[in-house]
Amino acid sequence: MYQGELDFGIPEPPRRPQKPDRVFFGVFLQAGDYSRFADCQSRLCDKCGIAGSPLIPERFHVSQQHVGDYKRLRSKIIFAATRSGQRVMMPAFEITFRHARSFPGRPTTRGRPAKHPFVLVADDGPVCELSGNLGVEMLREGLKASDGFVPHMTLAYDQKLIPELPIEPISFVAREFILVHSLRGLTQYDFLERWPLIAM
Repeated sequence: MYQGELDFGIPEPPRRPQKPDRVFFGVFLQAGDYSRFADCQSRLCDKCGIAGSPLIPERFHVSQQHVGDYKRLRSKIIFAATRSGQRVMMPAFEITFRHARSFPGRPTTRGRPAKHPFVLVADDGPVCELSGNLGVEMLREGLKASDGFVPHMTLAYDQKLIPELPIEPISFVAREFILVHSLRGLTQYDFLERWPLIAM
């Protein structure tokens, strides 16, 4: 799996993939943060000549763990993932982004152009701790978990590969994490469960 797939938000072609049901844990922006990050997206895409597929602010998120991609989502997967999320407790924390760059993403194949995620790269800190804690609980429930977490927020997809560049820091406070069912090919997220980040 290439890094771009770890974002779990890659726009798919109209034809549904063989495994159309994707499940992941993510931290999403609050509505009050949309305009600031949309402005950041617009400025950076203009600056870097990104003219591909921008994400809408409602989809901006930092993925935490990839539960899996499935031909048909079974209730036992949702049950195991929900039990994993229920056991993770952390206080709210701030996520700060100080750099932007492209990830390698999808290469050119069968005449289809390359599609590289253009992302904000977050500082390490509690966001990585949350990912690690979820991974531990997922393993306890018999699910697979990733230990190669790179905290980032995808802004757009484009054929260009942009090297890392510093940006004016931009932050938001993570107040909850969410178990998401992504209907690949339909650009649709269904929020299955959500847990507040509160002091223990």
